[in-house]
Amino acid sequence: MLSYDAIVVGLGAHGSAAAAALARRGQRVLGLERFGRGEGRGSSGGWTRMIRLSHFEHPWLVPMAAAAWDRWRALEAETNQTILTETGGLYAGPADSTIVTGATQGAVAHDLAYEILNAREIRERWPVLELADDVVGVLEAKAGALRADRGNAGHLAVAERGGAIFRYDARVVDWRPAAGGGFEVETADGTVVGAEHLVLTTGPWIAEFVPDLGLPLAVEREVPMWFRPSVDPASVGADRLPIWVVRDGPTMFYGIPYDPELGLKVSIHHWGTFVEPDVVDRVVGDRDTERVRAFLRQRMPTANGPLVHAEVCLYANTPDGTFVIDRHPVGPGVAFASACSGHGYKFAPVIGEILADLALDGTTDWPIEPFRVARFRESIPG
Repeated sequence: MLSYDAIVVGLGAHGSAAAAALARRGQRVLGLERFGRGEGRGSSGGWTRMIRLSHFEHPWLVPMAAAAWDRWRALEAETNQTILTETGGLYAGPADSTIVTGATQGAVAHDLAYEILNAREIRERWPVLELADDVVGVLEAKAGALRADRGNAGHLAVAERGGAIFRYDARVVDWRPAAGGGFEVETADGTVVGAEHLVLTTGPWIAEFVPDLGLPLAVEREVPMWFRPSVDPASVGADRLPIWVVRDGPTMFYGIPYDPELGLKVSIHHWGTFVEPDVVDRVVGDRDTERVRAFLRQRMPTANGPLVHAEVCLYANTPDGTFVIDRHPVGPGVAFASACSGHGYKFAPVIGEILADLALDGTTDWPIEPFRVARFRESIPG
């Protein structure tokens, strides 16, 4: 049986980052991925993601987001490619909405540069956004767009430079403690490999790998979309338009500025369609596009141009909308992460380091109590 220092199962955002973190620490790493290199069937596809410091979901995440920002910049230098484009960020909705109160709380508590804008001021600055009159916006200076494809590829490249070996189309069907210590991992073709340390980052499939923990996860079908605006694309480019998240009625919409290679990204944050990760409709239909176009017609009519691209990805959600990052109780050496609840990509470099800490040392300097599985057992009777 081949043996390594560490095995990483799942090579999306957090798995690739964990592989890089482990390789940087001199570990002999094997990465196993069920799909192909750069595959987007989980939660790590879709080309682009936001990076926001003032987290309206959980304002206490600001320090982690700031650390991730610095690590993305470091990865850019390490791989000689552009991953993060700074644009600023606009978070808007009714004055009493969580998106406004949470973003403001995070900015104030952590001394971030921000402004409060009313609907008229938003329309004057960005005519493409025709938001409702009762909308209030929190404009954050330090926010931007991440190229998720480049971020994942960058972490994989760093790991490979450190000697990591990756196997694709290698579905893991079992992992278990080995008789002589460490762990065994078995793939669908019957191959068994061993390691002293194990990291499980299988995204929407994580519950299959830790079934004894009873994770209360809900997997949600998402449909990111890119459009070619009818206005001059330069007027909605990264130097003119911030990333934005807007609460419009009961639905939260979001967008990333126009990229000449990709288009203008506009979609819904939490579509509300819950699925099993292996049984999901991956065809983008007219009903999907109409939900976004209805918003565009009313709130961004000049952006309502041809659809350039659309695809299906998955959110893995927890009841409290917070991540799962923890050690497995089977014994020291196993760490796992998932359930980003739709806002975890930006943290990938930090989460990769946390996973390496937990797998190698059993502990981390990062305050991860809010991410531990125990919170579910404490909140669910019995």
